[in-house]
Amino acid sequence: MPTNKPIIAISTILFETVFIAVIILAITIGPDIEGLKKFLPFASLVIMLLSGFVVISIRQIDEYSLKLVESQLLREHLSNIEDLVHSLNSQRHEHTRHIQTLQAMLYLDEVDQARDYLDGVAEQYWEIQDLVYVGNPALTALVNSKRKLAETKNIQFDFAVKCEVNEMGIPPWDLCSIIGNLIDNALEASLRGQHPRRVSLELKHEESQYVIYVYNSGARIPKKLENLMFTPGFSTSGSAGRGFGLYIVKRLVEKYGGNIRVVTQPKTTFIINLPGRRRMYEQVAFIENSV
Repeated sequence: MPTNKPIIAISTILFETVFIAVIILAITIGPDIEGLKKFLPFASLVIMLLSGFVVISIRQIDEYSLKLVESQLLREHLSNIEDLVHSLNSQRHEHTRHIQTLQAMLYLDEVDQARDYLDGVAEQYWEIQDLVYVGNPALTALVNSKRKLAETKNIQFDFAVKCEVNEMGIPPWDLCSIIGNLIDNALEASLRGQHPRRVSLELKHEESQYVIYVYNSGARIPKKLENLMFTPGFSTSGSAGRGFGLYIVKRLVEKYGGNIRVVTQPKTTFIINLPGRRRMYEQVAFIENSV
């Protein structure tokens, strides 16, 4: 969609408003009422056409905005995967070098030095070896990068994937958008809570459905705000440009025939239910055909 669509839509709305105002003013103060009556059918047709064009333009703007945000998230996920690949390549290179060094020490019967060398290597790479693979490269990169981010904010982040992620029937970029936005929201909420700060992610397959749980130890969400959380632009942090993460999550979840809800007791939990692969494909096809 051309980038000038918003300008065209706004200009059309302004033109339509002025057009209606002129007609009302002419009816109010115009001397020739009969002449205006003959003009009204044409004016009504123009207003209807302009209104239809505005509705179409607004819908296109909404779709374009969502695709733009999704493309930005996709670039971020690809960057995470690239970092993961670089890290693995670096580990492989270092691993080969250390094996060669240890081999040389053992050939020289330097057993004590080899033991000290191995202890040093194990201590140095303990953090890297802690990388957890969850069955999908994109999701692996995402959750491990979020864990590192949580560590910098002094937040304990735990995750458990208890199902086959690749069997969910959701493209990796959409799944990462859903989970990534939920984790970001949870991390932000936990920062406003008391210590110890914790965020948890859990994926399960329950009763022919895939369920995603995201917990956080942040302050309880007021009841009056629960229905506003998924509206575009709503944010409790007051930061400009925020408030679209949960809206994107809701749109994507509904796209795949699922639902999302929030539970505030005993701790804030976002729960997403997604149908199995076969049912999901049927619902997505139905939604696309009905649009």
